[in-house]
Amino acid sequence: MRSAPLLNLVVLAWAACVGAAAEHEDLGDRAYAERRYSDALIEYRLYLAQVPDAQLVRAKAAMAALRAGDLTSAAEEYVALAIGGGDASTAEAADGLERVVRAAAETRDQAALAAAVNGLRQIAPGRALGRFALELATGESEGPPSEEELVVLFYAAAGAPDARMQDSLMYTYAAGLRRIGRCEEAIPVYESLLRRGLEPTVVERSRNGLGSCALRLGQRALDTNLPLSAEEWFLLAIRRAGTTDYARAAYLGLGDVLFARGEFIGAAVAYENALLGGVPGDSISTVAAAKLNMAQRAGTGIPF
Repeated sequence: MRSAPLLNLVVLAWAACVGAAAEHEDLGDRAYAERRYSDALIEYRLYLAQVPDAQLVRAKAAMAALRAGDLTSAAEEYVALAIGGGDASTAEAADGLERVVRAAAETRDQAALAAAVNGLRQIAPGRALGRFALELATGESEGPPSEEELVVLFYAAAGAPDARMQDSLMYTYAAGLRRIGRCEEAIPVYESLLRRGLEPTVVERSRNGLGSCALRLGQRALDTNLPLSAEEWFLLAIRRAGTTDYARAAYLGLGDVLFARGEFIGAAVAYENALLGGVPGDSISTVAAAKLNMAQRAGTGIPF
């Protein structure tokens, strides 16, 4: 019997808590209607501090944060919505996180982009992020991509509905790796796209991308006194880059490797190949002509 007063106190306290929380929800709704989204988020979060499993208010908080431009908070609220609810809440949260991803990419908000991408991987790992990824794939954006954008592209490519779209997304992924200097990772992707050969435009761009990467890695190896590694990279560029300037530049690098090794005839042949397909007076042709003359004179006693 003595427990009755205590039970009454608990009920009264709970009722007071719910009443105070409801007041915060009302204030949040009013602020949201007046487009004071930051204020609405504050009120909704005060409500959730007292009633954390209120899914409807959690969804309101997420939308308020998104409308306020507080994208990191929006990502946090959408993840919490999914974790605290069922399938319907998870689907709503995944849609919301896609909107956060797009907004964060547009504003270059890397912290929010990371939170949203990680949230999607946590609550909906099979989600392809298709619409956003297609926007990324329409062309190479200015500036280097973030790690989060690369993750989006990778997962989107894995879930692409057809092979041609997958190739387009994988090319953009490889191009992003190249732009941030991760050519060792980009080259296998380019080679895969060249083998598949589904889309002529993708194949041509992949050939150029691979040539650029292999040439860069070959020059880096040459500059760090790794001639054997440099030779391998230059040969890869020559094999894959066709008649592009990347292949011609790779012949210059190969000639330098052979010349340093004393293989003057081989160096001369490489420099001659660097001249092929060029326009008289272009930078590669000018350098190749000078180096060819040097290789032809080597060992003859004729001054360079």
